[in-house]
Amino acid sequence: MKMHRSQKIVFSIATLLIGAMLAVYFKSTPEQPIRETRDMWEIRMQLQNEQNTQQVLQNELNELKAIQSQYQSASEHVQVEVLNESMERLREKAGLVEITDPGVVINLIPMKFDDEDEAVEPELTPELLNRLINELNAYGAKHIAIENERQTNMTAIRYVGDRIHINQRPLADLPLSVKVASDDPDRLLSYIEVSQSRDEFAMHYIQFKLEKKSNIEIPAFDGTFQLQHIEVIEEDEAGVD
Repeated sequence: MKMHRSQKIVFSIATLLIGAMLAVYFKSTPEQPIRETRDMWEIRMQLQNEQNTQQVLQNELNELKAIQSQYQSASEHVQVEVLNESMERLREKAGLVEITDPGVVINLIPMKFDDEDEAVEPELTPELLNRLINELNAYGAKHIAIENERQTNMTAIRYVGDRIHINQRPLADLPLSVKVASDDPDRLLSYIEVSQSRDEFAMHYIQFKLEKKSNIEIPAFDGTFQLQHIEVIEEDEAGVD
């Protein structure tokens, strides 16, 4: 059926209006946000770590300002003592000093089953250990050691072949102990008992056995720090009075 001229005009106007409406719709429809793939636990832990890092940096800044003030107003003999005390504190923070403090021991043991047919091999991974370390730091841990391996800011927990290595040394099989020194062991223990890590380990058939102790011996880091972009400049002392 042929369209009359007036029908063609109406059809063209209608098509134009529909096209304009579609253009306005697509222009006004907001872009869908990029879906966040991290789970809520990871986001909370990252936020806690950032907040803890900020607080630690602020505390260290305050401590350095106090040391500077004490150093500037002290005699030469006292200045030497202040420097020695500062170096000892830095050595302790870096994990180069053996620590004996109150804290909590987390024993990682394979989960037991009443029915032997249901027994499943536990699966310990570097990701689980790293999550546990991050969570303990968020809960106020001062010093941490996995078995006899002191955890420092430079510690790497990763697979080498089919074994987990910490500080470039192979980790023994389960059961293992994680020693955690804390200023408030009771509070730390309460956090660990309801922690996300405890559930994560249970999903991999590993359970926590917790012990609060008045004295925990945490060994010093005995490896070598690999420092990059640092160069020692030796000055010529010939012109020094």
